Amino acid sequence: MQIKIQQKVENKLLNRQDITFLVDHAGAPTPPRLEVRAKLAAMLNCKEDQLYIVAVAGVFGSSTSKGEARLYPSLEIALVREQKHILTRHKTKEERKVEEDKKAEAKAKAEEAKEKAPKKEAKAKEAKEEEAKAKEAKEEEAKAKEAKEKAPKTEGKEKKPPEKEAKE
Repeated sequence: MQIKIQQKVENKLLNRQDITFLVDHAGAPTPPRLEVRAKLAAMLNCKEDQLYIVAVAGVFGSSTSKGEARLYPSLEIALVREQKHILTRHKTKEERKVEEDKKAEAKAKAEEAKEKAPKKEAKAKEAKEEEAKAKEAKEEEAKAKEAKEKAPKTEGKEKKPPEKEAKE
């Protein structure tokens, strides 16, 4: 596999170099990004974590591929500027697996928390309902007590209903 750099453009606005290159892979399939990245980084005398391969596509009818890369002055700038899917493509299989495992653990914890949350909410709701019932009972007792106090006292006297006059 041989790499030939076709063009280097300084992109001052984004603080990077945009590089266009050709890969001659005579008879072999298009090489993986990580291999191209390692060889291109060696050619440019830079660290691999500063160089990101954006695209590598085979040229129809030949054993060459055309590619684009971006070279950043530091890893921090690259992590801020480069798109997430490009950053993900430049991780090894082991790094991707570790990241997926962490995401799966976080998702499991979140689901577990969601399962516990409804139980807590149900208990809180039940407690509020019981509190409301107790409050209503106290209010009814207070009203009944007030009604007894306001009612006229009839100590041993019975009230006779008024007699109706007979119509003739």
